[in-house]
Amino acid sequence: MNRLQDASSGGTQLMVSNMTISNPDAALHAISQAYAPSNLDVYGAPRDFGLRMHVASVPGITFGHIRFGTDVRVTALPPSCYVVCFALTGGLHVATTHGVQRVTGTQGAVLYPYEATYFEEWGADTELVSLRIETQYLERGLIQLIERPLREPIRFDPGCDLGTAQTASFRRALHLLEAELFEPTALATNPRASAMLGELITTSLLMSQPNNYSGIIHEPARPAPLGPVRTAQELIEADPMSISTVGELAGKVHASVRTLEQGFRNHLDTSPMAYLRRTRLHRAHRDLQLADPAATTVRRTANHWGFQHLGRFAQCYRDVFGELPVETLRRTRR
Repeated sequence: MNRLQDASSGGTQLMVSNMTISNPDAALHAISQAYAPSNLDVYGAPRDFGLRMHVASVPGITFGHIRFGTDVRVTALPPSCYVVCFALTGGLHVATTHGVQRVTGTQGAVLYPYEATYFEEWGADTELVSLRIETQYLERGLIQLIERPLREPIRFDPGCDLGTAQTASFRRALHLLEAELFEPTALATNPRASAMLGELITTSLLMSQPNNYSGIIHEPARPAPLGPVRTAQELIEADPMSISTVGELAGKVHASVRTLEQGFRNHLDTSPMAYLRRTRLHRAHRDLQLADPAATTVRRTANHWGFQHLGRFAQCYRDVFGELPVETLRRTRR
């Protein structure tokens, strides 16, 4: 795989691989490296064989597209992760110990760790999209969500209908993840933004796809006390760049994600992440008011406060302050 960028000195990396392979042995090696040890059976004409694979990964998550040039069967040996897959084009069957799922554009499958999986009737017209989430990463997200230890492994319903209103938030999260992983200026190259993307994916999956913790996830949250909200506000105001995700903030104030979210809604009529973004936006505004236009730029200021997309930053800035950030910088006293 090709390393696109080291996102931080601490080792958080966005890894992107885009390859076309015509040799079955090399294709099998690439699949095994990107996903899990596998076996590959080629049923079509050898001259038609080919693999096209576009895969990106950040800590805890791998997302990618795979397509073959002829009919194949892939046997994935038991991985140590959860996998959600669906077909961008065409369709195939996914067989596990839980039965056989037909995978199409809207009908996906959720695969469990430590179980062999068979991808059958995989034709040349089928492009498979897969999301791989490491088990510990998903479990950590669930613990933050429900604020209690897990009594058993997470077990999702094996069929995932991506065409329903219930899964709409997960669909949107997948689209955002794909866009930000494969864009040259991807948010995922930033460790804080990468953590936020990962939390969005795990939370939306856990909340939208039925599983053995759904009853706990969707039960009414306990009344939210003011104390954790005030502490969270103080942490954000003291150093808004030290917080990356609502889960991280909840951990620092010793509250669950749901309790903190509810507390911010009840007491401040906003969410923790919206409060964090607003605080960062106000810090950027202050810096632009005090900056020397000859020594700084809007992009540098935006990036310093965690805004990676300059266009989105400018729009949010204008919505709040009534002018574009470059206009603030031009009016700066010299």
